[in-house]
Amino acid sequence: MEKKSIKSNEKIEKRVIVSSSGDIQEFEEHISSMGSSKISGGKTNKSLRVSGSAKINGDLECNGLTSSGTLNGSGNLTSHGDISSSGSFNIAGFLDGDESADFSGSAQIGNLVSIHGTLIASGSFEAGHFVRGEQGIQLSGSSEVNGNLSSEKIIRIDGSTHIEGNVVGEDVLFGVSENIKKRQNYKIRGSIFAKDKVDIIKTHVEGDIKGKDVKIGKGSEILGTVYYVDNIEVDKKAKLVNEPTQIKLDEL
Repeated sequence: MEKKSIKSNEKIEKRVIVSSSGDIQEFEEHISSMGSSKISGGKTNKSLRVSGSAKINGDLECNGLTSSGTLNGSGNLTSHGDISSSGSFNIAGFLDGDESADFSGSAQIGNLVSIHGTLIASGSFEAGHFVRGEQGIQLSGSSEVNGNLSSEKIIRIDGSTHIEGNVVGEDVLFGVSENIKKRQNYKIRGSIFAKDKVDIIKTHVEGDIKGKDVKIGKGSEILGTVYYVDNIEVDKKAKLVNEPTQIKLDEL
């Protein structure tokens, strides 16, 4: 089968080149590729839409990325639009997105993840460094974060999760969604810091917990100290190594 290729037509220092064994089209705002695709490193002010298998060679900067098959990148990915993947998504370097990111399949990022919008992952999710989703984080599959997990908004975790660092958010919720049929186990090697509410079930925390209102559900174990401002509730089947301590709001 004859290979087709197309170059992004902006006047930039290094243009992105997309080649494919299947159909490929360039429009005013995006490039669409089907089949087995190869994407060179470089910059484009268009979004990329790939279905099938795709390989990114080097660092890529684009205006959005949608993948519905298997995508593998050898470098860093910077996106100025939404990122969406419904298949296998693998980036060796960092992932930086100006908008939101939604992974419904498997996602593996070798370095840090910085998403300025919301970060949603409903399949398996793994990051080799810290993860930030400024407008909220929702992880409902199996997740592993080898660093801190942080947001300015709500962090909601429903799938089995292992976090090597701290969890920092407005509200931090582990395993409390009403639609969960089977509660998972959550392990945090660091601490939990919430501006408002902490509500956790079956969560092992090796550090401290801080929040205005704190609820420690059944099956949880806290090795550090729980600090609260207004209210605290501890299930009889939870284990606290230290007595909870009430603090002032300015100590939060």
